[in-house]
Amino acid sequence: MEINNGAPAQIWRLLIPKSYWMYADEVPEDELIFHYRDHIYFVNNDGSVLAMPKPACYDLLDLGTILEYLATSDDTIDFDDEGEFDFGFVLKQMGYIASVKERRAKATYQIEIINTALPKSNGSHYELKNVHFVFALYHALMRCHELNQKTDWEYEHEVVRIVKVEASTSGKVQVNL
Repeated sequence: MEINNGAPAQIWRLLIPKSYWMYADEVPEDELIFHYRDHIYFVNNDGSVLAMPKPACYDLLDLGTILEYLATSDDTIDFDDEGEFDFGFVLKQMGYIASVKERRAKATYQIEIINTALPKSNGSHYELKNVHFVFALYHALMRCHELNQKTDWEYEHEVVRIVKVEASTSGKVQVNL
């Protein structure tokens, strides 16, 4: 699956279970509003993320009221204003735990990460064995965060793709691109 061409909201939709999405029929496809633990998160079409504490009876409020709370709350967090641009910052603040259910199939995934400032340089490639896709995506995003941190935020690393590796009947490993 090509990741770096996807809209940020689409990547968040892969991470966050549908039951946490809010106003799915009212927000554009390139945006997402969801709740997780004690906050509500707003993913904008440019990838920026805002968060605010969940108000009482948040599930009974309409979209307009939630947006008004977002605009007027003193506790709103704007991750861009804090200088926190990658997924890892937000996932850490959320206390995110990858939602994996035993019903879903585990597989081996090959992950490719690039440095966006030096895209022609050798990227990072690795495999995760016997994991769910959501965990592979989470791991890749956190690896990007770690690489960004190691370069003291001079460079930005992104997940290019996550590919399920299939074992062929001959015992060799085949990568489906």
